[in-house]
Amino acid sequence: MQRGTVMGILDNLADRQFAKDESGKLVFLPRGPRRLAYFVDTPDEPKIKSLVKVYIVAAQLINVTGSTAAIAITQSLTFDERSAPLAYKLKFGLVVYAITATLLYIGPGLLLWNVYRGVVDRLCSSLPTADPAALRLTQLSGSRRLWVILVCAGLLILALGIFFAIGYRRC
Repeated sequence: MQRGTVMGILDNLADRQFAKDESGKLVFLPRGPRRLAYFVDTPDEPKIKSLVKVYIVAAQLINVTGSTAAIAITQSLTFDERSAPLAYKLKFGLVVYAITATLLYIGPGLLLWNVYRGVVDRLCSSLPTADPAALRLTQLSGSRRLWVILVCAGLLILALGIFFAIGYRRC
């Protein structure tokens, strides 16, 4: 992948945290479009956008490495017992995955979120606040939220179907 493509993706993801009001002022939405927002002046925009980009990269690194490590540890411990029944392997695997995901994925993600929230609060403390409900905001980039929800729901249904198919096969 070219450097420009990666930076374009990061710019697009960072732009999702910003909107413009009806007068054209830039509004920073650090916690989503229904929470407290901040009017951003031109000199503050690059600082805030770079902070958002750093958070996005760090969150994705935690997501990829934490979830991959949790799955790898779960598989290595679960499939070590070849003679164990499938139901025992599934229960044991779910417990191991819950523990490793909490330690390697959820915990670091929450820690990063708390640090990001604190830095955003300090950085935006001098900026004027805005109530997004009272403003007519226009997003800078298109929202694909519905598609993301539909894909996640489809993957969940697929995972449940596989789980029930394995359980039905044993009966």
